[in-house]
Amino acid sequence: MIRIATSRLKPGMIVGYPLVRDDGVVLLKEGVRLNDRLIRKIRELGFEYIYVRDPHFADVDLEEVISYDIRRQALVTLNESFYQIVRGKEAAVEPLKRLVDEIIDEVLSTKKSVVSLIQLRQHDDAVFSHSVNVAALSVFIGKFLRLSRQQLRVLALGSLMHDLGKIRVPLEVLNKPESLSEEEWGLIRKHPLWSAELMSEWVSEEAESVCIALQHHERLDGSGYPYGLSGEDIHFLSRICACADVYDALTVDRPYRKRFSYAEALEYLMGNASRLFDLQVVTTMVRHIAPYPVGETVRLTTGEIAVVVRLNEGLPIRPVVRVIRDPNGQPLEKPRDLDLMKELTVAIVGTAEVTWEVPQKRSFVFFGGGTGHDSGSGE
Repeated sequence: MIRIATSRLKPGMIVGYPLVRDDGVVLLKEGVRLNDRLIRKIRELGFEYIYVRDPHFADVDLEEVISYDIRRQALVTLNESFYQIVRGKEAAVEPLKRLVDEIIDEVLSTKKSVVSLIQLRQHDDAVFSHSVNVAALSVFIGKFLRLSRQQLRVLALGSLMHDLGKIRVPLEVLNKPESLSEEEWGLIRKHPLWSAELMSEWVSEEAESVCIALQHHERLDGSGYPYGLSGEDIHFLSRICACADVYDALTVDRPYRKRFSYAEALEYLMGNASRLFDLQVVTTMVRHIAPYPVGETVRLTTGEIAVVVRLNEGLPIRPVVRVIRDPNGQPLEKPRDLDLMKELTVAIVGTAEVTWEVPQKRSFVFFGGGTGHDSGSGE
């Protein structure tokens, strides 16, 4: 499958990875053949990218941090927990702890040492998708930092709930496209305090998890908030969550800025390692998080256009790519695979956008499953 901007979708393309709302509700299942109406709806909902099937990339599988099933389950559990808190009730801790264990089990059991982050989110995703990504990334990083099982549990729970306090911040402030006033910025800076306060009411035995939520916006040089802590005064697990939080936040659109590419987000962390972010944590991320995920279309130093088809263990910046266009932008009659671990004179210089043809395969899986007839490109 390939990752494609929704602005370039065409009727007849087939969804390669489900589109899920922030509360876990499935909007489009894998296998749905798109028509004009569905494409308009996807754009209206604010999705910037989706994955679609393509016969030239039928062998390409996503290298995810956690599986789709675990991700969706996490969204549902978080939604239910936050809903209880908003209603003034105590969140059910056991479902959250079971979720934490499932995330840890999946991360520890995978043999993959290099993964990418699946970012299929709407503009207005407020908390849940972000929180799940931060928790999964934090546990994945913690695995390579050789944290104990108990440390991973603390890290996962704190990361899942790190933005809980944002439920007290008005939506018009969270989604404001213009610069925030001093008063509005003051509200934003309080959300770690509110996260810790709310967590303390029902996670009494997990004090370190509360600390992660409290400190995830602290920075090594003392420029963070809410307390302006610096250096070793910031809990190490909080430093892991901080890096995962920034990485995920940068790679989606916000009302006040456009998204960073995955590579740009990693470069930002690297450029601020030892000053804002923990060097050991950032170095681990660079070794194990792919700057160009599977399915991404990229431009090479040769001028050719290619699609990332496989990540290389140990050196995620040099994946296997499938070259599809020559330096003049013309489609190749026979695409060829290039292993950038071996072809050291060729490198990726950035992402690229191309126009994709519609696959000719006619069978598809419509909403709710089952095989249907092609709905065409009309309404």
